[in-house]
Amino acid sequence: MSRSYLDLSKDEVEHALALHKESFVIDSSLVPFTEGVGEDIWIDDVLKGGVTVGNATVCMGRSFSGALHELAHYHDWVEKKKDKALIVKKASDIEKAKKEGKHGIVFGPQDSCFLERSLHFLHIAHQWGIRIIQLTYNFRNEAGDGCMERNDAGLSNFGVSLVEEMNRLGILVDLSHTGDRSIMEAIETSKDPVSFTHVIPRSSTPREMGGYADWSSRHGDYGQFQKYSMARGITDEALKACTEKGGMVGVTPFFAKKKGSSTLTDDLIDQVDHTVDLVGADHVGFGSDLDYRNSVYRGAYIWKYPERIDVTYFTPMDKSWGYGWLGHMTNFTRGLVARGYSDKEVKGILGGNWVKLFKKIWGK
Repeated sequence: MSRSYLDLSKDEVEHALALHKESFVIDSSLVPFTEGVGEDIWIDDVLKGGVTVGNATVCMGRSFSGALHELAHYHDWVEKKKDKALIVKKASDIEKAKKEGKHGIVFGPQDSCFLERSLHFLHIAHQWGIRIIQLTYNFRNEAGDGCMERNDAGLSNFGVSLVEEMNRLGILVDLSHTGDRSIMEAIETSKDPVSFTHVIPRSSTPREMGGYADWSSRHGDYGQFQKYSMARGITDEALKACTEKGGMVGVTPFFAKKKGSSTLTDDLIDQVDHTVDLVGADHVGFGSDLDYRNSVYRGAYIWKYPERIDVTYFTPMDKSWGYGWLGHMTNFTRGLVARGYSDKEVKGILGGNWVKLFKKIWGK
């Protein structure tokens, strides 16, 4: 049986906390909350968890004008919160964030439809700070097919041109919600390494899911969520093709929870172990897929209706990683130490591996 993060000795816990403190800690996919009461909740939470950088989901509409308004809002927000946050455009900005104790924000849309099929708009998006773009989000768009399409036709002509121009500009290609054929064609088309910012392998996706899937089955269709979790899982072939080209895999807790009494932390580390076995520790990182809007809304719901929800999953407890709050990221580091990863491997998985890739794509 794999060792739990709860079984560390006092000395091991102190060692894990020291590793966490000195490492670059990167979350390769999250959704910030920059309005009202939520703005301080999210930024203070990531700072509490020692998260150096987060790849922020932005620009998910189909209007480029709307995308520019959103980016302008973020620039204004960061200026207002400049004591806590900065915008990351190159790898040295990550080092700056770490040195200054701030959270670095990477702009990373999870869909390319905001570009309105225009490479000229891609250039403007790059000027405004976008450094990662996911080609598709679940369904078909102008670039290719998402993971939930009935038929995956692969990349469109525009999709091929988009990948090539992203390479030229230095924008990282993300394939997390993309269809199998479109994934393989994107990897083949790209001259640069590509990424999966928030996935787990399809081969290790729990067939009986706990956590959110189990809870949501009381409010919807468990079978549909299970179908979606399998579609979102990435084939071993694609994971290997990505990393053989120098790419990265951000392992997410979102689909990791198995049915039963195991902690989410330990189930997440099981997915890390499986992914490392497939592609090697140098190509693995962390991507929470955490939407802070849901964290804030869910927190209010729990406060109002505590009897209606499984609080052991949705709130930070002593024996939980606390999905919904990155202030508990040190438990992830404890989990890596418990599984016997070397200090070098722990630092790489926490964020060092992403930094190496960002340097290659964005420049130092």
